[in-house]
Amino acid sequence: MVLINIAYTTPINRPGQQPVLTTPQVWAGLVRKVRHAQEFVPVIESCTVASEETNAAGQLVVTRRVNFGQAAPVPASQGEVEEVCTLFPPRRVDFVQHDGTRVWNHVSQGPGKDGEDLYLTYVFEARDDAIEESSPEAAALEERFKTTAKRAVESSIETIRRLVVDGKL
Repeated sequence: MVLINIAYTTPINRPGQQPVLTTPQVWAGLVRKVRHAQEFVPVIESCTVASEETNAAGQLVVTRRVNFGQAAPVPASQGEVEEVCTLFPPRRVDFVQHDGTRVWNHVSQGPGKDGEDLYLTYVFEARDDAIEESSPEAAALEERFKTTAKRAVESSIETIRRLVVDGKL
C-alpha cells in the first residue's frame, strides 16, 4: 500500500491581479466550492449535495457525491465518490472520502497587508492498496497528485476571482 501526502500553496493575490481578493471573498468561494465543486476543480465532473447539518461543535457538515471521471488521480476514485465536508470558517474546509482519502483547503495570511496577502493551500492524503510503496507506480501516482493539486488550487483561485468580478460572490 502506498500513502501519498502532497500539498500545494500559491498566493491568492499576485502582483497586478485584479480584483484583490479578501478573506471573506475567498471564504465565500470555498463555501460555494463545497456545493459546486465542478466549477472549481478540473478533475471533478459533477457534484451533488446529499445532506447538510451542523455538528455539535457548530460547524457546517455537508455530505456530497462527486464524480471524478477518468481524470481522477487515484484510479479507485474514478466514478462517484462520497465526501464529508466540514467547514471551519473563515479559513479551512476538510474533505473525507469513504476510503480514508483526506483533503484540506486552507486560507492563510502572509506577512504583508492583513486580509490581502493571502495564500491558498490544498493538502492531499490518499492511499492506494493496489500500489506498492517506493514502486514506479507509486512515483507516478505522486506526480499525478502534484499536478492535480497545482491545477486544483490555481483553478479555484481563478474561479473565485471570476465569481467576484461577475458579482456572484
